[in-house]
Amino acid sequence: MAQEDPTTEPIEALESPHWPLEVWAARCCIYLLAQGGILLLAYAYYGWKTDPHSFALGFRLDPIQAAMRFVLGLIGTVIGFYRPRYATPFVITGTIIFVAFAALGTLDPHALGMMLDARTTLFNWCVALLGAVAGAYALGRGNPKG
Repeated sequence: MAQEDPTTEPIEALESPHWPLEVWAARCCIYLLAQGGILLLAYAYYGWKTDPHSFALGFRLDPIQAAMRFVLGLIGTVIGFYRPRYATPFVITGTIIFVAFAALGTLDPHALGMMLDARTTLFNWCVALLGAVAGAYALGRGNPKG
């Protein structure tokens, strides 16, 4: 029985793709997809006038925000897993959307018929900050293939 050299690595491991940060940021939108989908199903079951604070922590969003997160999550998941070349524009656009919602929540908690409480606004600011970091990194890195 011959022993294999432990210093050699399989060729497949060396040729596996290394996805950039913005692709991983788009893939993280699967969280938004799940959150928005669960909330939309809950509102469809319990009624659209249900108080968001009757839901568990992390799911206290009104139907407008739930729909927005579901749509952004769906688009981001598709881009992150099936169309990674569009990840940079998506991350930048998503950052702008989350900055807008965070600013609305900071200025007026009941803007546009939504209930933007302090936790939701803080989450929106955090997502906007992380999206800005991923977008700036992607823009600063440029396109290595072209």
